[in-house]
Amino acid sequence: MSRPWLFHRTGGSLCLDLANTVSWRRSERPIERLPEYGDLVEWARQSDVLTEPVARALRREAQRQPAVDARVLARARALREVIYRVFAGLADGRPPSSADLAYLDREFHDAWAHVRLGRVSTGFRLAWAVDDGPALALPLWAAARSVAEALTAAAPDRIKTCPASNCGWVFIDTTKSGTRRWCAMEACGSRAKARDYYARRRRARRARRFPGQAQAATVSRRRPTGRRKPPVSGR
Repeated sequence: MSRPWLFHRTGGSLCLDLANTVSWRRSERPIERLPEYGDLVEWARQSDVLTEPVARALRREAQRQPAVDARVLARARALREVIYRVFAGLADGRPPSSADLAYLDREFHDAWAHVRLGRVSTGFRLAWAVDDGPALALPLWAAARSVAEALTAAAPDRIKTCPASNCGWVFIDTTKSGTRRWCAMEACGSRAKARDYYARRRRARRARRFPGQAQAATVSRRRPTGRRKPPVSGR
């Protein structure tokens, strides 16, 4: 049996982690990481939305209701794409469309209808109503609730997209300096650092082979002081 895909949890919010379940989104061949309902369950389990016993119960229920699990999976992907459009747009300074906001609002209302106030040893907490067993849509409810929390809490200038040409994952920059650039250093960040490293090595080798060209390339412009001098030729 193959090991489950290890989902990245670097979006800064559960809903953005869902939006990032398409790898290489901007490439010609994006990779779908939620091909089956079981993958949605696994994403929710890794994201601490579901405990392992609840995840097992959902997998069993999905086997009993294949038509329902197909509908929930399609709905999860649709929600994911709306989340991506809204947050990627905000990262680029574009307001969301009224249709996308209406879609998110409907999903949020559906999720909120299944929230219950429960008592625990330390006080009270909000929990999902699962009196008759966990519902197949439970991962969607958690994502929809996360959307509302992210949109009302995140500063617009902290919502970003990864600049890697084939990536485009969305994330909330929670660093103090607000200078986070990559979706994850172990992913696009490491690849960018490797590219820069090899580019520097190529330039260094070229400089050793053609020192005259390297000198010409590093001549900097200086502000004229007093008498103006003729420009330095690179030839």
